[in-house]
Amino acid sequence: MARREGQGNEDVSDSDAPGKTAERTEDVWSLGEEAPAEKREETPGRGVPARPGGEAEERPPEEMSTAPGLLETPGEIPARIPISDLSPRQLLELDACTRCGECVLWCPVYAQDSRQELTPRAKARAFRRIVRAQEGIVATLFPQGTWLGRRLNPPERQKRRIEEFTKSLYECSTCGQCHYKCPSFIDTVELWESIRASMVKAGYGPLENHKILTSSVKAYDNPWQQPRSTRDKWARRAHKQRQIAALPRVLGKAKAETLYFVGCTASFDVNIKNVAVSTVRMLEVCGVDYGILGTQEKCCGSVLLRVGDPEYRRLARENIDTFNRLGIRTLVTSCAGCYKTISQDYPKVGAMNFEVLHMVQFIARLIEQGALVFTREVPLTVTYHDPCHLGRASGIYEAPRKILTSIPGIRFVEIDRHHQDSRCCGAGGGLKAGFPEIQQKMAQARVRDAVATGATDFVTACPFCYQGLLVGIIAENAPIRMRDITELIMLGLGEKEL
Repeated sequence: MARREGQGNEDVSDSDAPGKTAERTEDVWSLGEEAPAEKREETPGRGVPARPGGEAEERPPEEMSTAPGLLETPGEIPARIPISDLSPRQLLELDACTRCGECVLWCPVYAQDSRQELTPRAKARAFRRIVRAQEGIVATLFPQGTWLGRRLNPPERQKRRIEEFTKSLYECSTCGQCHYKCPSFIDTVELWESIRASMVKAGYGPLENHKILTSSVKAYDNPWQQPRSTRDKWARRAHKQRQIAALPRVLGKAKAETLYFVGCTASFDVNIKNVAVSTVRMLEVCGVDYGILGTQEKCCGSVLLRVGDPEYRRLARENIDTFNRLGIRTLVTSCAGCYKTISQDYPKVGAMNFEVLHMVQFIARLIEQGALVFTREVPLTVTYHDPCHLGRASGIYEAPRKILTSIPGIRFVEIDRHHQDSRCCGAGGGLKAGFPEIQQKMAQARVRDAVATGATDFVTACPFCYQGLLVGIIAENAPIRMRDITELIMLGLGEKEL
């Protein structure tokens, strides 16, 4: 099994980290266990410090309450984190972590920011401590609102733990790599997203940078603070420039068998609009009966779901109702994030009466049916990046490879880490918005993987990954072109020049 460079023989035990022993002693004491004698003597503010001779000095309660190390006035009790939304399985998973360290060796965020608190095992342990301090026997017998509760479980310590944990919780792309490497099969993506939802309910999340995106989704139905009226501007411009034969039909006003759900990134990002234009032109060439929602299309809600915002369910329900009324047979999307959200997360909100496909699945089906035939050679050497939401989350690996190898002239080479071991580009899970410098480093690492293959073009099937990897190419000044898979399809159909 491959290991991260420089970590192969490293002892990944938490106990090796500086200050871990003292931290563990403090944690045990906070849960009501007896601290060692030396801890009792050295800890200020316990009210009965030992005299040199070992005899304890008695002090009245009013004097003890203002002892050094405690708040002069009662501190604010941290808001309770609701754990009722976590399933019984997820609560068990918090204790199922064996701390083996396999996740540490594969975590793409830890590869760029090697602080132990960012590792999946450390996050599981940190949340256990928070829950036990809130729900454990000491907290139950001596609530923090009482004098003794404040002494045994100081609110400022719990607040500090929560603040530190929240930062670590969001410095994660929820790529799912740790889930696939975990010997205990802990579903880390679902676990982190459920905990994020609990943290938001308690008022600890999301991060400030995330609030810009979530507020925009609620106000404009997209995370990019763009007015709804411009959502179909890409189509109008493409038609005017004769890049597409006709304006797409707007479903709701017209009928079609297939809905092309464009998504926010392809609709509004000027660097990514070619994904939507290439997709529409390909659907035209293949004679697909399709339409779009135009200005009525809303964000799929992935942005809200990934950071824990409860408004996601409202938006998902509205979208499900809209889709179900259209009378479509198939919903197709170019975005891996939209695909994962609609195909896997929406069914938990409501039933849908249509099939959901990612564009690569739809194209592979057209090739099999003979509806899409390539007519021109494309003399390029390409490598492919498996998006996390399309690959690990959805198991779609072969469809994009089948498309690429079907295009005449293309020489396909596999990148070093691919399929379920694909290295995350860092664009998802709220990481890019919250920690852009870490995302850039992750993208640069992935771009170096691509350059090492000798490929001329780096291909993916997700506008968000396209956006994230482009950051890495620019930062590295890499001699490789970023492509969406639909661009290569257009080259193979003779609809676009090299």
